[in-house]
Amino acid sequence: MHKRRVIQWYRPIVKALINMDSFSHFCPEHTCMLITVAAAVIAGLLILRRSTDRHAVNAALILSVAVLIGETVQDILLVKEGGDIMCFLPLHLCNLGIFVNLAAAFTRGKIQAFFAEISLILIMPGSAAALLFPDWTYRPFWSVISLLCFLTHSLTVFVPLVFLMKQKAHVTFRHFWYPYLFLLLTVPPVYILDVKAGQNYMFLMYPPQNSPLEWIQNLTGSSFYIAGLILLITVILTVEYALYGIAEKIRK
Repeated sequence: MHKRRVIQWYRPIVKALINMDSFSHFCPEHTCMLITVAAAVIAGLLILRRSTDRHAVNAALILSVAVLIGETVQDILLVKEGGDIMCFLPLHLCNLGIFVNLAAAFTRGKIQAFFAEISLILIMPGSAAALLFPDWTYRPFWSVISLLCFLTHSLTVFVPLVFLMKQKAHVTFRHFWYPYLFLLLTVPPVYILDVKAGQNYMFLMYPPQNSPLEWIQNLTGSSFYIAGLILLITVILTVEYALYGIAEKIRK
C-alpha cells in the first residue's frame, strides 16, 4: 500500500518532466545537468591524470570522434523532423572545436600546441557558455537532441582540459595572436555564408535569447554588435592569458 502511494506521488512528476516542451536557464533540470557535467569532467581528468601522454591524447581523439558522431546523429534527427540542412552545418564555434580537437590529437609538436591552445583558449569558453546558456531551451529537456547537445558541448569542454593537463597546450602572452589568426581564417567565410544564406552561424547576425551576447547587443545596438563581439573576445582572451600566466608563475 505504501509503495503504491509513493508511485502515485512521483508518477505525475516524472510524466511532467518527460513531456515538458521547453526549459529555462538554470531551472532545476538544467542546474542538475551542470553539476553532473562538472563532476564528470573532474572525474575524467582525475582518471587520465596518471595515464601516459599517448593514452590521454588517444582518449581525446576518441572523444572528439564521438562528438563528431553525436553532431552527425543530431543533424540527421533534425533533418528527419523537417529541418533544413543549411541550418545545421558545423559552423558554430563549438562545432569547429570538433575539427580543432581532431587536429590537435592527430598532430605533434608546434602544430599540436597551436590547435590545443586554440581549443583551450577559444573553443572551451564558448562551449562552457553554451552549457550555461543553451540555445536549445525551446526543446524538451529530456529529448534526445537536447541530451546530445549537452553531451557534445561537455566533451568539447573536457578535451582541451586534457591537452592542458598533459601540457600539449603552452599558454603564454606570446601566443595572444593565435586566436585572432584562427578567427581571421574562419569568421569571414562564415559571415559571408550567414549573409548570403540567411543563417546565423557563430551568432554573427544576432545573439541567442537570454545569453551574454544579447547583453552585448543591448549595449552596442545592432549596428555595432560585431564590434561589441570583438571587444568581448578581446576582454575574455586578456583575462584568460593573464590567469594562465599567473598560474604558471605560481607553479614555477
